[in-house]
Amino acid sequence: MLLCATCGRAHEQVEEGLVSFWPLRAALTTELAVAGPVSYLAVWRLEAEVSSRLPVHEVSLPEPAWERIVRTVAPEQAYLYVPGFSVMRSVVQMLGVSLTRAQPVLELKPGARLEETEIPGAAVPSIRLVGVPQEAQSSDGEVPGFGAFSPIVVGRQDARSLAHFVYLALESHEARDLRKVDYELRVGKEELLFIPAVWDPRYIHDANWRLLLREFDGLVA
Repeated sequence: MLLCATCGRAHEQVEEGLVSFWPLRAALTTELAVAGPVSYLAVWRLEAEVSSRLPVHEVSLPEPAWERIVRTVAPEQAYLYVPGFSVMRSVVQMLGVSLTRAQPVLELKPGARLEETEIPGAAVPSIRLVGVPQEAQSSDGEVPGFGAFSPIVVGRQDARSLAHFVYLALESHEARDLRKVDYELRVGKEELLFIPAVWDPRYIHDANWRLLLREFDGLVA
């Protein structure tokens, strides 16, 4: 998958050829100060319906976390979030679960394109290819080496597969024995988003990223 720095459109290879579409860029909604350059992280947002089938004798199991999320956001759609900028297990699990739990209300605009002056200290993005390692580091070995927009290393179909991993990671916080989790996951529409964040090693539970959304303001140290 390609991200064009000039027009801000994403280009994806499918059986019929190369198709292009507008990814969506989320606005900063944090009400707190932001320190450091802002990066926009590729994340897939998937409409999902989950049917859980718990055995009758397992009456002691807690209510599935996903069912609580669906009830909380109703009548709005509940989403599963799958990070698209990394294939590292810890990143997919931590950020995927955090975003899925939070179900943030996003202010979205089409296109992955910003002027350099909009993000102090960040470079204007260049074209990125699926397969370019997200974990490329800067010379000091600490800050990820991409500029304003992350690469996209997880494609649409892979995101659908990883949705199962995020769902099970979400449920694992309460159902310690995942062998007892019997479910059917149906994925509907998927959207490619870019969510603003700053790299901060203090946020170890969010894979060292502070997400610049109001729903995460309570996590700021």
